[in-house]
Amino acid sequence: MIPIKLSITVIIVLLIVCCSGKNDIIYTNNKLAKQIPIEEFFRKPQKSGYQLSPSGRYYAYRAPVNGINNIFIQEIGKLDPVQLTNSTDRDIIHFYWGTENYILYEQDTEGDENYKLYRLNIQTKEIKCLTDFENSNTTIIDFYTKNPNEIIVGLNKRDPECSDVYRLNILTGELKMIEQNPGNVRSWMVDNDGVVRIAYTEDVLYRKDNKNEFKKLINDEGEDDTFIIHYFTPDNKNVFAYSNIGRDKIAIVEYDIDANKEVRVLFQDSIYDAFGDDERDYFEYSDSKQKIIYALYTAEKRTLHFFDEDLKKTYNKLKEKIGDYEIQFTSISDDFSKIMFYASSDRLEGITYLYDSENDQLQLLSKATPWLEEKEMAVMKPVQYKSRDGLIIHGYLTIPKGIDAKNLPVIVNPHAGPQWRNSWGFDEYTQFFANRGYAVLQVNFRGSEGYGKKFMQAGFNQIGRKMQDDITDGINWLIEQGIADKDRIAIFGWSYGGYAALAGITFTPDLYACGIDFWGMSNYFTFYNNIPPQWKKYMGEINRRWGNAVSDSLLMYQVSPVFHVENIKVPVFIGQSVNDRRVVYQHSEQMADELKKYNKEYEYVLVEGEGHALTNEKKIIELMTRVEKFLDKHMSNSLAEN
Repeated sequence: MIPIKLSITVIIVLLIVCCSGKNDIIYTNNKLAKQIPIEEFFRKPQKSGYQLSPSGRYYAYRAPVNGINNIFIQEIGKLDPVQLTNSTDRDIIHFYWGTENYILYEQDTEGDENYKLYRLNIQTKEIKCLTDFENSNTTIIDFYTKNPNEIIVGLNKRDPECSDVYRLNILTGELKMIEQNPGNVRSWMVDNDGVVRIAYTEDVLYRKDNKNEFKKLINDEGEDDTFIIHYFTPDNKNVFAYSNIGRDKIAIVEYDIDANKEVRVLFQDSIYDAFGDDERDYFEYSDSKQKIIYALYTAEKRTLHFFDEDLKKTYNKLKEKIGDYEIQFTSISDDFSKIMFYASSDRLEGITYLYDSENDQLQLLSKATPWLEEKEMAVMKPVQYKSRDGLIIHGYLTIPKGIDAKNLPVIVNPHAGPQWRNSWGFDEYTQFFANRGYAVLQVNFRGSEGYGKKFMQAGFNQIGRKMQDDITDGINWLIEQGIADKDRIAIFGWSYGGYAALAGITFTPDLYACGIDFWGMSNYFTFYNNIPPQWKKYMGEINRRWGNAVSDSLLMYQVSPVFHVENIKVPVFIGQSVNDRRVVYQHSEQMADELKKYNKEYEYVLVEGEGHALTNEKKIIELMTRVEKFLDKHMSNSLAEN
């Protein structure tokens, strides 16, 4: 089968001019939405993450049991699914078919992001931890197709700052190191024979075979260029990669690694990167057809580009059957007879289907959130505007259903990363706020990925400055358009978005009625001094893109909200978890102390047993219930007023 991969960019995780007619906000759903209970928005999907087994006989999926996601299996043609795991404290998020009889899954402890790898026998339900090492994180590098019982993993058990490469037999548990990290390698890649051939440091290194030394692959690569390899060709000679070397936009290319030259461009877009959302964008290679079959990338909406005409015909047939929804393939059998896919939109979290191409039969497997009626959800519209210095800024505007786009209370929601981007699609937070009568503006400020190298570079060393100006300009654009009520604007964000919320109410204190910071950085020096061990290899990149806490200390002081709390004029809500390793809880503690010192109005919630991502359904609902009350109090908003 084809295991659908989500390719993760190896980068540290961390609108005032009228626009064209494209931005005219027109909504035809004139009936006011009914108010939906908060629990309905933040319940976990009833079933998610579907994957076909290698033979196509079974499919596995996640489903919550008492609010915690566990793994279930269903034999195709049989009636009853079988629950395979019984986790009671942590979600199982990532799982994979190892062989026909074994599923592999990763799980951490209380959000510490030290993931262990577990083997699950689908027949006996026996679970065995394959990488039971203290304070160590496991990453799956590749599934070794020539020996389905073996996989290639990365482990930092020898050195917490870097991962070595191991071959792991999932049947016997035998673990053998095949490459030791010299200390500067961020990630590794193997060829079709399981030989370590690629090493990512600040450069891309490669070798002809395991008897040769690694050497730099691209001599004219700039420090802000992207070159990410995803597949070797069947003969291991060339590779398929994302590249923006010599161009502004990321393209999908074939590259001859021995000759060290680009062979051909397989696909590129003139406006957007061919890779624009590191959580959902990828291109897919078929082992059975021995070619790339499609690419998924984010333009205004997620867009499919096909290299395989048969699959394109199938896609068009599916679109005729299900209507105008985005389609994302989740797994395809080797013979392409069974295709599992996910259909979604801005108003529908998603429906999973199984298509039998031989019989032309389409089976609806599950609606992710059947309790949320699509007709009651709000429309998300792509918008764009110019920043004060002339950049085109893209984003998304969601207007509450049945309400005119005039004089509305607005919540601006900056994204995390900060290099990630907002995308069109269903978002439970956006839909919750819209259901409560708020318009929601999501801004892809400069430095967001997906819009080319120059746009990304425009955000370097601009946290709290031009990146924040782009958010401010978006709000001013909404006010000028008559959409926003200038006295009822809030800013809400998570992670870097949380920082942007703090920066917004600190550096533009007259713009907002209140601010909501979830897991946000308040003090750059605290961030700098608490970098997780495995992130230290990225310090050069962090210093270049964000700023150096030593050489740029004055600038870092100026953009750290904790040092300027006296400027804040509006109430603040802070949410944080104890076990966050990316943005340690001291950021929020310091902010709360300063808010108290200056007698500012604030609420502070510290969540136990969670990390940077809040996964516990009950805790999410409790937190968002407090946020709802906070907004009701400080935004003076009710649907009756509109």
